[in-house]
Amino acid sequence: MLDKPIPELKGKNIALVAMGQSQIDYHLGKTHSLAFDEVWAINAMVGVLPDVDRAFIMDPMSRFLDTDDAGAMTPMMRNRLPQITYPIYTCVLDERVPAAEEFPLVGVVGDLGCAYFNNTVAYAIAFAMWNQVSHLTVFGVDFTYKTNMHFAEAGRSCCEFWLAKCIDNKIEVSIAPRS
Repeated sequence: MLDKPIPELKGKNIALVAMGQSQIDYHLGKTHSLAFDEVWAINAMVGVLPDVDRAFIMDPMSRFLDTDDAGAMTPMMRNRLPQITYPIYTCVLDERVPAAEEFPLVGVVGDLGCAYFNNTVAYAIAFAMWNQVSHLTVFGVDFTYKTNMHFAEAGRSCCEFWLAKCIDNKIEVSIAPRS
């Protein structure tokens, strides 16, 4: 179990790619030679991105493997999750997903002094801060849900909070142009 920051991540340039529309800016950037030290996928982006180094899926793997709660992405996730070899940070380990690792919540909260998390992206941003990356570029984190505005606003504000903490800690933050 990971309980201390990963020394190799300190000072790295990270792309964080989630499922919102502005993920297109990541793909366009890659076609124009935009480069990152690591690419971190959020949730179902594990089935889309070919160059992932780490993933964050804070739902239990059973949501994808045992239920249809993930809707149309369920079949893809059932197929993909057991095959992944890079770390997938999550809340509950599942032997069917060998790459799953427990998110280092005790270390992150203890070192950063804050436990404000209400969505997977916020965990990933805090992880970046905990590991002292130098640059975090955020794609696909748009919170533009048409049917549940309260959920969108709560998630967005939590991410904004963590991004502000990153900026206060001298991490350069960039947001996708379409976001």
